[in-house]
Amino acid sequence: MASTPGNGAVFLYILSVNPRFSLIIEKGRMEGRTEKPVLALGEVLVELMPATVGQSMAQAVRFDKFAGGAPATYAAAIVRLGGRAALLTKVGTDAFSAFELDALRAEGVGLEHVQRLPERQIGLCIHECINGQTSLVFYRRDSAASTLAPEDIDTQVVQSAAALHVSGTSMQISPSAAAACLRAIRLAHEAGVVVSFDPNIRNILGGEDTAKAVDEALGLADLITPTLEEAEAITGCSDPFAAARALKERGPKLVAVTLAERGAVLMGQEGGPVLCPGFAVNVVEPTGAGDVHAAATLVGFLQGWGAMRIGRFANAAGAHQVTAMGHLGAALPTLVEVEARLSRES
Repeated sequence: MASTPGNGAVFLYILSVNPRFSLIIEKGRMEGRTEKPVLALGEVLVELMPATVGQSMAQAVRFDKFAGGAPATYAAAIVRLGGRAALLTKVGTDAFSAFELDALRAEGVGLEHVQRLPERQIGLCIHECINGQTSLVFYRRDSAASTLAPEDIDTQVVQSAAALHVSGTSMQISPSAAAACLRAIRLAHEAGVVVSFDPNIRNILGGEDTAKAVDEALGLADLITPTLEEAEAITGCSDPFAAARALKERGPKLVAVTLAERGAVLMGQEGGPVLCPGFAVNVVEPTGAGDVHAAATLVGFLQGWGAMRIGRFANAAGAHQVTAMGHLGAALPTLVEVEARLSRES
């Protein structure tokens, strides 16, 4: 413990299990200090949602726009939860791309590895949320991110990261993007950089080649964070405990099978799978909750926490995400908000 001299002493408690990643608590609030950033790789999107919550796409006459995409939400969540994060992707020079980058810049996400292509645009996702159920329509063909390729993956950038996160959706947008994701995962694995992989295979778009890429990623990842539906598709197990065990046999250090409002089943290096209960909240829009949950899971993993502590922390973060529209801004939880929810419901 250290304090500063003078009025209003500031007490710093430094938690540093992983030398690449540490958290500092200042005056009861955690502030992130990572020696190296978490690198989130893949497709970012601008999302359009009916301005009136609960309206369908067909009914809506006005839409609000939000910055989104799995790696964008994940990276921003890492920053909100006390870490540093950078994004590796491609966008266009169009107005929607500028909007996305402005939103990420405001969240403190590093954009030094983002390429802007004048001949391409960022992808768009239009969706509705009715009674807590989301339907999505994508406009992403020939998007800037679909041109991601192995040559875009810089060895030094990947191997100097605190961790690498890849979402399965980015492996589905094009064969070259799938190859880029695999190259990054292989490089990280070879260098001992933690690999976080969210399969996100509810709608496999790339056929057999994509399935093979996802399968290889599952075998190299340190963290795997599927929904129960995804875990069942991979393992054939509809029971979350059995699915967690089957995924753990592939070699990851931690598996987190998410169960929406019921919480998540986690299985780490010691003991069997454990059920980490969820939190009851008013669901406004659930898209992005899985990305926030995965980011919080990585934060806990890098701190060396046990499975139950990681699960409760991640569940609290994901619960906050569903209480507002969009992915960034008000929807993203801060570390203070997560800790407050855990304190209230401990």
